[in-house]
Amino acid sequence: MIRFFKEIYLTGFTLIVRLSRGKDVGYNVGVACGILTVIEGVNLVNICSWIDIIAGKKVMPHLSGPEVWLAIIVLFSINVSFIYTFRYGINFEREFDKLEKSRKILLKTSCAVILLATIAF
Repeated sequence: MIRFFKEIYLTGFTLIVRLSRGKDVGYNVGVACGILTVIEGVNLVNICSWIDIIAGKKVMPHLSGPEVWLAIIVLFSINVSFIYTFRYGINFEREFDKLEKSRKILLKTSCAVILLATIAF
């Protein structure tokens, strides 16, 4: 199950990189990591909001401006290290066309569903 979520994450990276306009690999990776960081941040805020709603009271602490920026920097650094430094995203992007057609459709659909759920909530 964790492997599937990892593949969805890497599929999101692959789709963003392929839609990027820059010719520089570093630029495309930076754009993709930035967009993934925004999506992850919004998902974390959504999860915290739902925890507060289910609990019926304010459980999650309110973060100040510097704490939010620190969280963004940490998420971005994790994305860059996972995708670029450890080469997981780069290698997956190169191997994406070699996946079975049904697997590619499943991963693209799952990525789209997660993005739509993020926008909806």
